[in-house]
Amino acid sequence: MADEQEPGTPSPQPMKVVCFDFGGVLVEISRSWEEACTRAGLRELADHGRASSMLVASGHAAGFQRGETGFQEFLAEEARRLEGRFTEEQLREVHRHWLIGEVPGMDGVVDRLNAAGVLTASLSNTDAEHWPILREMGAIGSLAMQGLSFEMGLLKPEPGIFHEAELRFDASASTILFFDDLQENVDAATRCGWNAIRIDPHERVTPQVERGLAAFGVAI
Repeated sequence: MADEQEPGTPSPQPMKVVCFDFGGVLVEISRSWEEACTRAGLRELADHGRASSMLVASGHAAGFQRGETGFQEFLAEEARRLEGRFTEEQLREVHRHWLIGEVPGMDGVVDRLNAAGVLTASLSNTDAEHWPILREMGAIGSLAMQGLSFEMGLLKPEPGIFHEAELRFDASASTILFFDDLQENVDAATRCGWNAIRIDPHERVTPQVERGLAAFGVAI
């Protein structure tokens, strides 16, 4: 395993791969259960805090995002967990409205990286139901390689997903630059020897990514 380094510390090696998380980096998402319910037209359900774990990588959602559970089975399990407070159709709508749209400007960043000869990739905890929507987005569709949890059978921040991604990208850890909006994933990537930068999704994302690329010597 590569030596540990502090998050955000530039590597002496040139970056071979620039890798992106989806939610909060390439894709605007609902930041809470309440927001997703409101966007789905189900504001009356927003106060049920127990439902907030439906789309984070834990519980039933972990199996779904690893590709171990189908969407209908996942919805049925969640409906049972929530003791009938929500119908499966309501949960389906909340899941659909978790995605909002592309982060402005990131399609251009990916295009410039591709033109510069840098391997562009994703590493995201996501699911097979969201994927048909995600892959139609400009920045995601332009990535050279995809690292999808439901295909890999692994989740961030597990170390195994980072090591599997290295094999897929045919790149050593120290030549990968990774952008994610969750500190736990940035920390996990760094422990695996990756170069990683946390993106604040509440601020303009594209300038943060551009500054990160410049800090690691990636010219676009």
